[in-house]
Amino acid sequence: MALEHLILMRHAKSSWNHEGLTDHQRPLNKRGRKAARAIGSVLQARKLVPDHIWSSDSERTRETVAHAFPDMDITPIWKNGFYHASANQILYVCGEQGEPASGTLLLMGHNPGWEDLLFHFSGMSRRMPTGACAIFKRTDANADWLESESWQLVDVLYPRDFEQ
Repeated sequence: MALEHLILMRHAKSSWNHEGLTDHQRPLNKRGRKAARAIGSVLQARKLVPDHIWSSDSERTRETVAHAFPDMDITPIWKNGFYHASANQILYVCGEQGEPASGTLLLMGHNPGWEDLLFHFSGMSRRMPTGACAIFKRTDANADWLESESWQLVDVLYPRDFEQ
């Protein structure tokens, strides 16, 4: 058995209204919480609830995970190495962690690294605004899971398309 789906998700919209907080400590704003719930609902409807979540350890990524998957029964792995990381750094951290045995892995973080990671896996340059997520399906279970040849881009979801 091998990893079947990979989801790259950027944190939802954060608040700038908290003087004295570092960038790492900034929480989501109201729109961000709503967007995270919307994307989480779409992923649940598509039966793509993550079996594994590796996320930046910032407050806004933690809150995005909590609002997108409020009933999840898995414990995310919080990775300081994902905080404002380049695509190469993200791939290095993932390689150190090792491939999950099966299911769906969600990687959560920040731009510009997440747009670059989307390009790495798809060969396409696409915007990843806050709350967006890219869904990949495994095409070659025998290839290295961190190589672009292992994945096919299925969809890119934008919160604005699902918010009500």
